[in-house]
Amino acid sequence: MTAKAFWSLESMERDGINLWRQIGETLAEEIETGILAAGDRLPPSTDLAGRFGVNQHTVLRAISHLQSEGLVRIERGRGTYVSDIIPYRLGRRTRFEENLRDLDRAPKRGLLSVAEIKAPPTVATNLGLQPGESVAHIIVLAIANDVPISVNNNFFAVSRLPGIAGAYKAEAARPNSDLATQSILAGFGITDFERRKIRIRGREATLDEMRHLRMPPEERVFEVEVLNVDATGKPIVFGQTSFCLSRVEFVWDFGAGDLS
Repeated sequence: MTAKAFWSLESMERDGINLWRQIGETLAEEIETGILAAGDRLPPSTDLAGRFGVNQHTVLRAISHLQSEGLVRIERGRGTYVSDIIPYRLGRRTRFEENLRDLDRAPKRGLLSVAEIKAPPTVATNLGLQPGESVAHIIVLAIANDVPISVNNNFFAVSRLPGIAGAYKAEAARPNSDLATQSILAGFGITDFERRKIRIRGREATLDEMRHLRMPPEERVFEVEVLNVDATGKPIVFGQTSFCLSRVEFVWDFGAGDLS
């Protein structure tokens, strides 16, 4: 505990500074000095209220402020954690697994759903399909060190990759499967593909996204649209991925072949 934590309720009121702001500054200092390390879980709000001699509402306001500053993240039903933001590289060929393994984190994916649907207009345009053509819609949850990072909506043209939905189901049933797209596409003879187009925007999270990502209602997501093409330039997969805003930052990776 830092020296700053030893002030009294009386001195805070006398200084004319809001109690929640004083509490937030103390916790922020403990984060900055490493007393609370990246990924650490903060004590429950009831314990913090007892430590600082205030009511729980005051502590929750301080934590909400720390979240808005990007210092902590709140996981619904699990607690509040010191932010541990992942720098996510966006190059032509950089993959989810490479990003995380380079950071010494354990990548994992879980299959949420598989369905064949008629291509929505945006999906049809990106995949070069006629409106209403069938696409396989694969939804995957991406996880790093047991923390949910993103919900991935992937769309594949059924006419080009017949059986892709079944391939995902079969891969998900395998023990210790990581559902890597490149591994699944290799089974269809596609050994190389790259990002052709990336579009990023911020928006409100859907109820399903909040549930899967364990996000508080007030937090937003980055929606990243990516079109991947094969070596001949033919569209292979169009993805719409929702990243929890407080858990990633995007870094454009100007590696070899990425400067055009």
